Amino acid sequence: MKPYRIIGIESSPYAVKVRAVMRYRRLPHRWVARMPQFFEETRAVRPLLMPVVQYPDGSYRTDSTTIVHELDAAHPDERSVLPADPAKAFLNDLIEDMADEWLTKSLFHYRFNHAGDARAAAAWVMDDAFPGLSSDELTGRTEDFIARQTSRMPLVGCTPENALLLEAFYAELLDALEGFVATDCFLFGGRPSAADFALYGQLSTLSADPTPGALMRERAPRVWHWTGRMADLSGAEGDWADADSLAPAVEALVALAGRYYLPYLTANAEALDEGREMVAVELAGRRYAQPPFRFHGKCLSILRHAFAALLDGERERLRPLLARTGCLTHLQG
Repeated sequence: MKPYRIIGIESSPYAVKVRAVMRYRRLPHRWVARMPQFFEETRAVRPLLMPVVQYPDGSYRTDSTTIVHELDAAHPDERSVLPADPAKAFLNDLIEDMADEWLTKSLFHYRFNHAGDARAAAAWVMDDAFPGLSSDELTGRTEDFIARQTSRMPLVGCTPENALLLEAFYAELLDALEGFVATDCFLFGGRPSAADFALYGQLSTLSADPTPGALMRERAPRVWHWTGRMADLSGAEGDWADADSLAPAVEALVALAGRYYLPYLTANAEALDEGREMVAVELAGRRYAQPPFRFHGKCLSILRHAFAALLDGERERLRPLLARTGCLTHLQG
């Protein structure tokens, strides 16, 4: 089989997420350490997201979730990362989406809210993206990248007004995982799911940045250890847990979705429908505001469609959990 090619950089949570999935699934692949936006081969790819994966047939794909699901369809019997039980597969989708689309806000906040973090992260990105830079060239590229990323912060809600909320979410997520993570222990049993890998992608990057990394090592040292193990699970063996069992960490993460992510998605969808210029919503007792984001309107639609597509019995199994965590009203529309 011709190998997949993953074009991305170590500091991208989505690139390392996809790479870790391929390692676990033992799919032949090559890691091309480049930032796709500055790599001639991928300039014409649209949408140009991180990572860009070239499939064995020569075509290119972006969006980590799409890639993970397409890999599962192409290699259905090779260590799937999608839980076999449909109800748990839905919870997997919800947690994966929250990690990719909401935890990343905490990452972006920490990365560019403090000067030391911004310099460290930007230099890491530019050093990966442009091989052979001199020290002076790296400094110039770093400053340009910081300016560009900082200008985007209000668009994604990473403002001083939202800082305490984004930091609270990160701390609560660390607490939810700290008492659970262990060797060969994953959200849905003895094998990792796409949700585990999505959390790993964001947390591995957070762990490498100065401020959130120090907080992780102090507050949740076992989560820090877990992110290191998640990078390469090619030797891991295990099975999904029974359909009737649910790890406490899963409920804790679903509760986070009910307090933070789903209320935001609902408010964002309402702002899009009404043509408003700002989303304003109370999340976990704090006000949160940002411009509406069309892609997140699509995220809510996908989750609602997936919930509606479950068989009646599967939805009924999830209903008590989703009701007590505040998720149900948002998923029912």
